[in-house]
Amino acid sequence: MEGTQVQQQQQQLQPTPRQHSSAITAAISKLKELGINFLALDFDQTILDIHTGGRWKESLEELLPHVRPVFVQLMQAALEYDIQVAIVTFSGQTKMIREVLEHTVGLPGAHQIPIRGGDRSWRYQGEGSLDGKQAHMASAVEELETRQPETKITKATTLLVDDDRKNIRFALYDGTRAIWFNPDKPHKLLQDILKLV
Repeated sequence: MEGTQVQQQQQQLQPTPRQHSSAITAAISKLKELGINFLALDFDQTILDIHTGGRWKESLEELLPHVRPVFVQLMQAALEYDIQVAIVTFSGQTKMIREVLEHTVGLPGAHQIPIRGGDRSWRYQGEGSLDGKQAHMASAVEELETRQPETKITKATTLLVDDDRKNIRFALYDGTRAIWFNPDKPHKLLQDILKLV
């Protein structure tokens, strides 16, 4: 009896194929065409339509309506098509971010996504840039490549999406692809991905 319950729980946790909108599918195809195998996504004012300031005191249920559906769909599709995903944020509330991912992307997907935030739970030991989100991304890549040694992620195969122009400038200056996400025009994200060269 117990074995059957465990099997049922495991089946419920298995990712199921999703039908993605043509816009999401086109964006993923563009990323694959360009050889991008790593999406680094900011959290506040990007995945979320608000800025928590790293001090969200309300319930998870009150935060979930602020998650932009386009990012949920993009993360799900990216993971299905072997594009790695990480959350790179200055927020120290990484446990809350993990819960948001579990409720939106689902358990299997959420646990594939490293979170690099301002919680001092990680350290980048490399010699690369420490500006903006560069160390966050590099540390996430170290984790992903340790989990999957056959995966090789470089600056050229990385895309940062962030609402902070400084982080975008630091990324571009360091040779990392980046898209400035305009929080006032979230509908332009997929268009901007299609414009990448």
